[in-house]
Amino acid sequence: MMAALRAQHILKLSAERQREFVNSFDVVFCDCDGVMWLIAAPLPHTGDAVNTLKANGKQVIFVTNNSIRTDDEYVKLFSGIGVKNFQKNDIIHPAKSMIYYLKKHNIKQPVFSLCGTASNTTLRSGGIDVRTLDVTQPITTATLPEITEPKEKVGAVLFDINMDLNYTQMVAGTRYLADKDCQFLAGGTDWLLPMTPNLTVPGFCDFLETIQRFTKRPATILSKPSLLLGEIVKDIYQLKDPKRCLFVGDSLTHDIRFGLGCGFQTLLVLSGSTPIEEMLAAPVEDQPHYYADGISDFLKLYENIGKNA
Repeated sequence: MMAALRAQHILKLSAERQREFVNSFDVVFCDCDGVMWLIAAPLPHTGDAVNTLKANGKQVIFVTNNSIRTDDEYVKLFSGIGVKNFQKNDIIHPAKSMIYYLKKHNIKQPVFSLCGTASNTTLRSGGIDVRTLDVTQPITTATLPEITEPKEKVGAVLFDINMDLNYTQMVAGTRYLADKDCQFLAGGTDWLLPMTPNLTVPGFCDFLETIQRFTKRPATILSKPSLLLGEIVKDIYQLKDPKRCLFVGDSLTHDIRFGLGCGFQTLLVLSGSTPIEEMLAAPVEDQPHYYADGISDFLKLYENIGKNA
């Protein structure tokens, strides 16, 4: 049975409601994968849409669960799709929220990282003393215990998206977590990764669940939809009124749930992981306030407003 519909398409609002909508927010928080691009493919006119929002006085900040790029790579990527004046501080992802959390809570270092290379680069650039386990030889049951034995006391084990993650590294992480003083911080909770228009692959949440289940150590989640990330974002960007913020994302379970939990207005775009049928079937309380085919719909929206001024 189809749920009652709360979400309204931004291009189907009346001219008056379109104007009221764009005047109702000052800050746009925006997901990246599935909104600005697919992980391995572009989406049309997304940079133009961001520039239009900025030209109309909106602050645009990107909140992604994807730490597989360094700041320099993100600058290059945003510049490549035409976003003007993109700064490194315009984006937050799990590696950055980990830096914030580790420093705020004075967690002892070093830390043991199960994160990818780009995440580790970001962590080290942020002043975090990172240890990793590089597996360069075949592992057997005879060699696994010695290779995965903790070499020193660490303050935390960090988990995030890591395309090179392997079983031996996960075992090492569980052994560090046997120390009850060692904290467990995680991003990488997405179920799906939209790679191209025709390819979606599994996310990393099952690997995280395996570690949590084995160690009986629930991770502190520092990615969407965790409300702890919401508190971090509000602090970093000094947000005064959540209701004056619009969160734009492609996932009901991560982006929209996060935005609703933070008290933001929410807009679901259909260019990524959520088809319209899933949105329509969701309970009203889980639906976004608005939806659009893509973030590029803001171009038409502001064109409509200009015509009706």
